Amino acid sequence: MSDVTRDFVVALPKAELHLHLEGTLMPDLKLELARKNGIDIGQSTVEEVEATYAFDSLTSFLAVYYPAMNVLQDEDDFYRLADAYLARAAADGVVRAEMFFDPQAHTSRGVPFETVINGYYRAVEEAPAAHGISAALIMCFLRDMSAESAAEPLEASVPSAG
Repeated sequence: MSDVTRDFVVALPKAELHLHLEGTLMPDLKLELARKNGIDIGQSTVEEVEATYAFDSLTSFLAVYYPAMNVLQDEDDFYRLADAYLARAAADGVVRAEMFFDPQAHTSRGVPFETVINGYYRAVEEAPAAHGISAALIMCFLRDMSAESAAEPLEASVPSAG
């Protein structure tokens, strides 16, 4: 019997079944979107943004995670975030990605639900042809926010369900 090689493992098809899209925002895209949308994130180079990604706890991660979402403003921003993740995942051999997204994190700061879902959905629809990957969205609600605050995105999602 031969040994399993790195090439064999890399070539294995993979599934990403629990991924929060907003947590995949890479430093270069974060900086680009901040500049595009006129948002001061406190960093001006990719290296400075990368330095903020040194996490040592959930608290330190969330201290970067939630403010980073401010760079996501329009439908194209959400599309670019999802499309960038899907391209990276496909390059790593992922053939199926099921991606969580947090609409309350965006609607609570004034971004319409339709802006979020339309951007993400477009990337999901284009993923098979663009990247050879199958993808789906899983809407979730933030447990640190009230159940009432979940009602608005839940109701807004009904026309999108199907």
